[in-house]
Amino acid sequence: MKVYIKKSSLLKYISLLISLLILVTPLGSIGSFVVTAQSSSSTLYIAWINPTPYESLSTYNPNIFAGGLGGSFYGIAYAYSTILNVSNNVMLPGLIENWSFSPSNWEQVWQKEPINVTLYVRHNTGWGDGTPVTAYDIMATDLILQASYLNPNPVKYTIINNYTLTLTFAPDCLSPYLMPYTLRYTAGLTQVATIIPYQEWKPVINEILGNLSAIRSQNTTVIDHFRKIIHSYLPSGPLSGNYNGPFYLSQITPNELILNKNPYYYASNEIKWNKVIIYQYTSESPALAAIKSGEVSLVYSGELSLSSQVLSSLPSYYKVIDVNQPFGWGLYFNLQNPWVSNLKVRQAIAYVLNRTAISLAGGIKYSPVSVPNGIPSFPAYKEFITPAVSNLNTYSVNLTKAQRLMESAGFTIKNGQWYAPNGTPLSFTILYGGPITPGISNMLDVIDSELSSFGIPTHYIDITSLTQLHNTYKSGAYTMDFGNWGGYFPGTIDWYLPLFYFGGYPFNVTHWNQIVTLPNGTTVNLHELGFLSTAPNSTSQLIDVNNEIAYTMNYYLPVLPLVKEDYVIVINTNQVSNIPTNNSWIWSEALYGVGGNAFLQEGFYYGYFEPIIHTTVPPTTTTTTSSTSVIYIAGVIIAIIIIAGVIFLLRKRH
Repeated sequence: MKVYIKKSSLLKYISLLISLLILVTPLGSIGSFVVTAQSSSSTLYIAWINPTPYESLSTYNPNIFAGGLGGSFYGIAYAYSTILNVSNNVMLPGLIENWSFSPSNWEQVWQKEPINVTLYVRHNTGWGDGTPVTAYDIMATDLILQASYLNPNPVKYTIINNYTLTLTFAPDCLSPYLMPYTLRYTAGLTQVATIIPYQEWKPVINEILGNLSAIRSQNTTVIDHFRKIIHSYLPSGPLSGNYNGPFYLSQITPNELILNKNPYYYASNEIKWNKVIIYQYTSESPALAAIKSGEVSLVYSGELSLSSQVLSSLPSYYKVIDVNQPFGWGLYFNLQNPWVSNLKVRQAIAYVLNRTAISLAGGIKYSPVSVPNGIPSFPAYKEFITPAVSNLNTYSVNLTKAQRLMESAGFTIKNGQWYAPNGTPLSFTILYGGPITPGISNMLDVIDSELSSFGIPTHYIDITSLTQLHNTYKSGAYTMDFGNWGGYFPGTIDWYLPLFYFGGYPFNVTHWNQIVTLPNGTTVNLHELGFLSTAPNSTSQLIDVNNEIAYTMNYYLPVLPLVKEDYVIVINTNQVSNIPTNNSWIWSEALYGVGGNAFLQEGFYYGYFEPIIHTTVPPTTTTTTSSTSVIYIAGVIIAIIIIAGVIFLLRKRH
């Protein structure tokens, strides 16, 4: 006869015996049990310096153009439509899971015919309140960008259904010779995440649609009208409905921004963190103290750029990743200023400033620019840096040349002070916008010192308010601006920052029309060449255009690139696990997207950056065990032996 006992019944029987034994055993007299427990923190902690911290939800406007969570948080709170894999120039799906070009022979007719790009939105992703992300949200984001940033390329929008949208571009816009840029510009929404929920912004979107022709004709009255609307608009729906990324903002205190995981995000199941806490620090000192004490999980340049000195003094459990990027710091000359509008003065400044000394003052993140023309020494650009570029003026330090240039322009020096032709003593003001880190401060100090020693007293002003900074750009109340040059990596040299973003779209920091007359009398329109570099007719034309821009920038110096800066990511290995290796393609994604944090969104999706699991063993306490306790312990041991025997016999009989 065979006896069958269900496994579940057996387990219940054993559990009952153990429970009875525990009930009759005076545990307090047995001594201390050693319990090994596994625990994991599912909260990711990020440090952020915000001179004007958010105070509460009641005063918070989620409008990204009115002080809401901006580009520094794109990869966390907003989802990208697609993301360029910078390591191989392949576009990866995001909110948009597929795309197609038409007509089928578009690569042959793109210069003469309109080209359609059809985008297919995922059906399984949503905003934080559960509202699905649709084609209307993609259109809304693109329209807001056009109305805000003077995008002159006419695009027609055709909504086929909630999840399918066709963008129709005018002829000669989308080049098959530069597909990474073309895809980034179309399916990638120019690297901007999908930041506008259509239902929340519907009144504004409808008004923009009714005025698209005026916007695209660059009617300044209409453009100013929409900029004011966009920068003051208050969405009326639930706060969570403004975020479609991995996390959404749920709570604000004067010290913290608390973001909960978005359960409607398409990759929500891949993300092991349940919460993100962003510490708001009004200055660098408390932020550094928190980082050094191990309270912070993650620091990256898009939110907080640590100085070289701090990076070299971090505790050993922090992992530091340096990402080479086509990006750096330089001086934008305000060509409204009567003195630096003189080409010879700008060239003299280039011969005065020691780029090596400036980079050393900044620290290990920085390196000197070899040739100040706007082309960084970036591995992916090697094929475009031809002999024509490598033979440009290096502007090596030469104070004698600098003095001759100043004198030939009519300036005179007396007792170590330069005077303008009208007898006015020269002095320069350098504008800087944003929190000053030690590295930035040190570099500005060197620039001040070198120009002052040359005979032009210089000082810098720091403006942390974005509104005030933008107003100062508009007024031109500065001689130079210490700002970013270079741009994002699109598959070729990127002139975006000097020729577009700070060159008039949306801010004209240099206050010039980008038209240059070369020594041979040729007139060059750098703005038009900049656009041509994004949609070339051939690879050879692309190289020629980049050469022409590089030569013109090197000669005319509207911007003087000084140093390159690595993008730095710092990770607390006591809190974060599954960190990619140093040569992983994930790190290069720091070069994609506003704020450079696409590496987080892709990292989450591909299983990196997970909470670390801690195994804790409480200390053992030695106590004296009574004879009665020994009897109970013996009874427990005997009972366990009996149970084990019963299991063995039952298995044998089975």
